[in-house]
Amino acid sequence: MSQVNRGLYNALIRRGIDDRDLHRRALEQVRDPALQMLLFENLQTLDSLIAELQGQVRADGGYAAEHGTLGGSMRFLAATLSTQFATHRDSAWVHCLARYECELLHSFERRLERAPGERNGVLARHLSRLYGMHKDMHCLAGTTHG
Repeated sequence: MSQVNRGLYNALIRRGIDDRDLHRRALEQVRDPALQMLLFENLQTLDSLIAELQGQVRADGGYAAEHGTLGGSMRFLAATLSTQFATHRDSAWVHCLARYECELLHSFERRLERAPGERNGVLARHLSRLYGMHKDMHCLAGTTHG
């Protein structure tokens, strides 16, 4: 793995950690059992994605990111505040997560374009899982891919 690919992987790891933190917070706050189950499944997907990317970086002798981004911390705070005062907290979390999952998905797509050798590798495998998460959240939110 090149230094560039390590950087790409670490950027995705950090972005995944940001998204995972949001899912954990949402899981603590939503009330609908079906939504809780979906969020739990999404957490498992994100945990798997993060662990596999970290493993790839470490196997190559690199340092794997362990923390999210400053921007992710800001999004976490904004999401917590906006959903805390929402009349329908579950719906507010769904809309928030759908928006952030769009960003994660776009981040993966952009990085996959910049690392063409990865098209059949780890990134491509996780991209299809992210599409599934993305589709589920947008169906619940009543929105489309943005």
